[in-house]
Amino acid sequence: MKAVRANLMALSALMKVARSVTFSQYGEDLLLAHSLSPGRSGRYVDAGAYHAWRGSNTYKLYLRGWSGLTIEPNPDAALLFRRMRPRDIHVTEGIASASSQMTYYRFEDGKRNTFSPDQVQAARRETQLREPLNVPVRPLQAIIDEHFPDGRIDLLSVDCEGFDLVVLETLDFGRSRPTAIIIEDFEAFNNLKTGAGDSPIEAHLRSRSYAPIGQAMFSTLYVDLMALAERRHGAFDLASVQMGV
Repeated sequence: MKAVRANLMALSALMKVARSVTFSQYGEDLLLAHSLSPGRSGRYVDAGAYHAWRGSNTYKLYLRGWSGLTIEPNPDAALLFRRMRPRDIHVTEGIASASSQMTYYRFEDGKRNTFSPDQVQAARRETQLREPLNVPVRPLQAIIDEHFPDGRIDLLSVDCEGFDLVVLETLDFGRSRPTAIIIEDFEAFNNLKTGAGDSPIEAHLRSRSYAPIGQAMFSTLYVDLMALAERRHGAFDLASVQMGV
């Protein structure tokens, strides 16, 4: 019996270690897990997905049983996404206010890839620039309408290297309203130190009845106050959030 109890305790410890594993750059997936208590299934849209698992805000959810749409303009990433995440739909496109082609600046450190010319010089001080590509871009809502015409999104993750607000501005919240949003927002992070007002991203989301509930370094986690009030958040158990917001 002592051996059985010891094995059970060891198994419990291993399960706790597994729950603490993070794939995100700064533990964003742990913030999601602890703050929102995701269920065994759900749907995400990951804009700026970067890599199938490394630095991913959604891979931990995928392992839990979730699936969704991963959007990443870097064509080098497509094969690994399709091999490692076969339940997902992977789209090799960028997001912009209108459908067109844009120059995509690629670096040896792929985390610095961007459509923003303003970010190129700063990135070149840290990593080598590769040959740029022309990549198709279109509004986020157009991509969602093609693949998820019902419009349901449990989680929207946004990490688009300077185009994060553009992503939000191209989402029709009347048609596709995520229950939760985690988004990179350097200005909001700096405002924590300076005490300044809302960042443009925070102002945009507050005006659409979202509230910030957590911060993982440069990423802010928001929840839909309408979903909380109406208790329609099936992929998450938001009881603790309901008490705190």
